[in-house]
Amino acid sequence: MMNIVLFGGSGFIGKRVGQMLSERGHRVKAVQRVDFDYLQPQKDRLMPLLQGADCVVNAVGVMSYRADVLETVHHIALLEIARFACEAGVRRFVQLSALGAHKDHETAFLGSKGRGDAALLQSGLDVGIARPSVVFGRGGASCELFIKLAKLLLLPLPEGGAYRLQPVHVDDVAEGLCKMAEQPTASPAVVEMTGSRECSLAEYLAVMRRNIHGKNTRKIIPIPAWVADLAAYAAKRFSNGMVSPDSMKLLRAGSVAESAGFEALLGRKPLPVDSFQ
Repeated sequence: MMNIVLFGGSGFIGKRVGQMLSERGHRVKAVQRVDFDYLQPQKDRLMPLLQGADCVVNAVGVMSYRADVLETVHHIALLEIARFACEAGVRRFVQLSALGAHKDHETAFLGSKGRGDAALLQSGLDVGIARPSVVFGRGGASCELFIKLAKLLLLPLPEGGAYRLQPVHVDDVAEGLCKMAEQPTASPAVVEMTGSRECSLAEYLAVMRRNIHGKNTRKIIPIPAWVADLAAYAAKRFSNGMVSPDSMKLLRAGSVAESAGFEALLGRKPLPVDSFQ
């Protein structure tokens, strides 16, 4: 049994991680927003939460049209948490990042995630970093948006929805994070978490339409990339960055990776997107 401090435990993935860790017999201390302000990290608020912890799991992630918010939450606050964790004697730190994260990435989301990951790997802690592809499962904000889109009979998609994805189930991501917390010596520093089947965005929406809405037929209306970019620019503020020029860049780049490392961590094949119910 381990004493684990969980950041982001009220989020889509973090909530499932907390449930699984408790079910596996660990003591979980979920840090709430009232306990710690990620935009203004304060040592005196955080140190009491970290005392006696064996491991920290950070499942915090935000979408925002403001690059400074992304940088603060994904990099600066993470670095402060890691520094305070070292002082408190924490040994293990598991970080939920994102597939494609890199410190020099052109988008603010993956760039801030990448800079946070790089700083964490230099922190002196025993670090595990999870980088999932698009995560599917009921309750996730982006997934629920896709579910609503999938219901439309006429579906306008940028470039016909040809972008490549490798969606991964939220339970597989949560289980992988739990195992990374429990088995540090058996885990590589970075694990790319993908489902067992690659598909296009159009195919992903077709699975949702069939499995959730019970509908098979739909017509895709290809939208030129420049039109989609204009619409994304107009939507970025009221969607808080979920639909934005950066999110269009991420779709075009795709989100696929070899799943062998993730399979080894789970001890089985991850669920395919077709399992979405």
